[in-house]
Amino acid sequence: MAVQIQGLPVTYYPIPKSGTSSVKYALMALGGKEAVLLDPDNDVHSQIATNWADPFEPVYDGLSGKFTIVRDPLERLLSAYSSRILDTDVLRSRSPNLELLESFGLPTNPDPDTFILNIEKYCACSGDIHFHVASPRRFIGSSLFLFEHVFKFEDMDKVGAFLSTVSGRAVSMPRLQAARGKVSPSDLSPAAFRKAMRFCRYDYGFLVDYYDPARWGGIPQGDPDETSSLHVAGDLTAFRNGRLVYPRTLRNLVGFLAKRR
Repeated sequence: MAVQIQGLPVTYYPIPKSGTSSVKYALMALGGKEAVLLDPDNDVHSQIATNWADPFEPVYDGLSGKFTIVRDPLERLLSAYSSRILDTDVLRSRSPNLELLESFGLPTNPDPDTFILNIEKYCACSGDIHFHVASPRRFIGSSLFLFEHVFKFEDMDKVGAFLSTVSGRAVSMPRLQAARGKVSPSDLSPAAFRKAMRFCRYDYGFLVDYYDPARWGGIPQGDPDETSSLHVAGDLTAFRNGRLVYPRTLRNLVGFLAKRR
C-alpha cells in the first residue's frame, strides 16, 4: 500500500484520479528512475503500484512523512469518467465483461448520464472502472489522522514544495494523465447529478475537513440502500429491484458476508 523511495523520508499513499501519475513520476525522478519510462502517463503505474486497502481499518504500513492527496469526490468521479471512457475507452480496450454489459443493455461508449445512472453495473463489468471510482478509503484506509500531510488536489504546487523540502532538491510537478475531454457537474441531468452526489455521500463525510458538498447544493435525500463508492465487493447474484447491491458500511459488510456462507 505504501510507496517509498530509497533515500527519501516520505511515504506516499496514492488515490486514483487524485494526481497519482504526477506524484509517482516526481518520486521516481527523485530516485533517479524516471529514465525507464517510455510512456510516463501509463508506465509510471507499472513501476509504482496503487494498491487496495481495507476501507474499515487504518493503514499502518508507512514509515516517515506519510502523505496523500485528496480530491473533491464529485470532481474525482467525473474525472474517472473522462479518463476511463472518453480518453482510454476502457469498455472496448481493457477486456471488460462484454457479455454482462450486453445483458444489462448498456453501451460501451456511455454519455455521462448513462455512466452515472448505471455506475454500479459499469463497475461490475469493468475492474478498471471499479478501481478508478472506488472510495478513497479503499486506498488509504479509514483514518486521515495517521497522515502527517494531507494535500488537496488543487494544491499540487504544495506537494512539489513539500517534496523539495524533504529531498533538498527543486521539484516541479509534471501534469500527467490530465483528461483531454472534461465533464463538469453542469453537464449532468438532474437525475444523474443526484445519483452522483448520492454515490459520493460517504466520501464527503470522510473528507469533511477538506470538501463541503454544499458547494454543489448538498447531498440529496435518498434510499440508504443506494450504491456508494464505499462498496468493497460486488455479488452479481445480489439484486434488489433490478439493481446490483453492494455493502457500504461495516454493518452491511457483515451481513453481506453472512449471506455468502
